[in-house]
Amino acid sequence: MRSILFFFIPVFFLALGCSRNQEAASVDTNATLQEAPQRIALISNINHLRVRDTPGPDGEVIATLAEGDTLFDLGEISAFTTEVTLRGIRFNEPWIKVQTRDTLVGWVYGGGVNFQLDDRVELTRRLMQMRLQTFFGEKLAQRIQDYRTAYHQAKTSAELATVYRTANQLRDTLVEILEKRITFLQQNPDQVPDISWMEAALPGMITQRVAEGTIFYLFMDYHQWLAKSRQTTGAEDNQFVEVCLTAFALDSIEYFAPDWVIQTSDVDFYSELGKGVHLKMFEKMNQALAASDLFAPEYNSFKANLLDDIEGISGMSYWNDQKSILDELDAILAAGFGMLTPVEKAAIQTRRQQFEQPDMNQIHLNIRAGLE
Repeated sequence: MRSILFFFIPVFFLALGCSRNQEAASVDTNATLQEAPQRIALISNINHLRVRDTPGPDGEVIATLAEGDTLFDLGEISAFTTEVTLRGIRFNEPWIKVQTRDTLVGWVYGGGVNFQLDDRVELTRRLMQMRLQTFFGEKLAQRIQDYRTAYHQAKTSAELATVYRTANQLRDTLVEILEKRITFLQQNPDQVPDISWMEAALPGMITQRVAEGTIFYLFMDYHQWLAKSRQTTGAEDNQFVEVCLTAFALDSIEYFAPDWVIQTSDVDFYSELGKGVHLKMFEKMNQALAASDLFAPEYNSFKANLLDDIEGISGMSYWNDQKSILDELDAILAAGFGMLTPVEKAAIQTRRQQFEQPDMNQIHLNIRAGLE
């Protein structure tokens, strides 16, 4: 059972519950930086987003907007930024001159809007880079930008393989920071920060809440990787993404529990050996490796996890009945997959024999029968 993803929109009151420190600057707070006018749509990501007559928190409020309201950028942003902490996340962004649908013109805080990231558009590129630098620091923000550029520019299977490995390394780093920096969930679980904007900066990934909703995590979104692989030359990346889609068939989103494991709660996991996923994974990986070893490291990682599951290394009980499990193991052994070494095949055979006498070998089978 997958944890359900909830995205909640933070309520943004500069006057209530937010720490505010206007950045010291020698410039006049009414000074602005001019940009070429572009009709960029901005979406209010909070209720009661305040539209002010001048940029800055001291400007007179001339309107308030609801979550989801559309605004249009008028090509001007403030020459200064304002630091605001919203539900555990610190923003340090400029003010944007906008026009509402009813033609009202005013200024809104950058952190109060979402936008379609386009690196060719100065406003969206600049706002995103500011957010990333504030949240992750300048060096890591640059790594994210470099990754995004490489993702979009990948033209071959080999280039996409490199990008995918970069994504995994970057994701591991970012997850550590997310866990350390976003502590507000544990303290105020009913008030969730909005970090969905990160997904635009990190193509191929999606944010989700885990650990009973107390921690943000980044997972691979294989729908995105599939679309990207279809744009490149070579079949290796297409085959790899198909393997990943088999491993995470529920909704094509990577998760802690792949499709050969069933999760019934945040702490209860059971092997689904006997369902046929182990066999299907070996079939697809064996076929892909016969053609190319470009994604061999990833396939070997999948193989190790599948073998650990079969051999009970993780200590998990088994969801399905004895016959289903023996049938799948027999099919795996009969297939003679070249990617399995003689030692690995022997280990599977030994484990199969243990499944014939589960009680003697302290193997718990058919857990599903007790839960139906």
